[in-house]
Amino acid sequence: MACTLFTLRSLDMSPEPEILVDLTINPPPPAWGVEVDPDAIELLAERWADVSMPLPTFAYPGTPSERPESWWFTYVTLSVSVLACLWPPEGEQMWRTSHDGIWLDDAPGIFASFTRLVSTSGLDLNRFMQLSDDDGPLIFQGEGTLQLLGERVQTLRQVAATLTDRWDGNAANLVAEAGRDATRIAGLLTETVPGYQDRPTTDRGVLPFDKLSHLASAIMAAGVDWSFTNYQNFPVYPDYMLPRVFRHHGVLHYEDTLADHIDNRQLLPAGSEAEHAIRWATVHAGACLRSALAANGNEVDAPGLDYHLWSQAVLGEAAASFGEHHRTITMRY
Repeated sequence: MACTLFTLRSLDMSPEPEILVDLTINPPPPAWGVEVDPDAIELLAERWADVSMPLPTFAYPGTPSERPESWWFTYVTLSVSVLACLWPPEGEQMWRTSHDGIWLDDAPGIFASFTRLVSTSGLDLNRFMQLSDDDGPLIFQGEGTLQLLGERVQTLRQVAATLTDRWDGNAANLVAEAGRDATRIAGLLTETVPGYQDRPTTDRGVLPFDKLSHLASAIMAAGVDWSFTNYQNFPVYPDYMLPRVFRHHGVLHYEDTLADHIDNRQLLPAGSEAEHAIRWATVHAGACLRSALAANGNEVDAPGLDYHLWSQAVLGEAAASFGEHHRTITMRY
């Protein structure tokens, strides 16, 4: 299968904007460079037929020990809006921050940065709205390289302004308007809060990835003992790590040129066919795997499956053997 333009061809055509693709029904077009193997999904479901995949607590090191609703939902909305692109440029050290005497990187490091703000100055949205471009190193104190620092500060300014203007200064109002329905919460984040719009337009329609909005809704729910409704059928979150798991298990197959590109740690442009194909295939494979698990007697809620996949890629004993993740510089995931 030929795929020679995946690094350059952007998907900025102009389809009808109302065409919203259901990513769970069909895989991406094979010409985009990624294929999903149904047989590998069945084998993986059989292997995991007896594996427990409970709902995650998201009690990462660095997160607050108490999660009162008065500020928890705002904390999540702010922190998850910048929970993206946490890997370093080639040859540079991964960013990390110190929290309670230990170094934390990746998601725990980001959460620790906001937990530090809660303990020192609270979540003052006025302060966030007035952030200057020079305040990034102050918020994300630490060592190593955190990419897109200026974009993170800009996003925080916009999120704080939206929470102030649209949600009366508290994301708890967004949760209340949604009726504590997790799917509706994710929808309102996507529709109203900057940093959460993750729906690229392609010649196949609009791809509703909505990674950060679903993740934020799930983390909000976990903080209140999953007292929300309607989270069971979330998609898995199309990020950097889940495709590694699926590729390792033979669920995803990359066209040779794309595979070489990723294995050699070359950047994959945001908006390219291959980048969208990897994310689309991840969502589709996750939905198929959940159905296959159910057929094998293992009924799991989607956030539990997502966390299991992420844990395999990041925390699992075999994680180092899973190969490279694709590298796209983006604030979307």
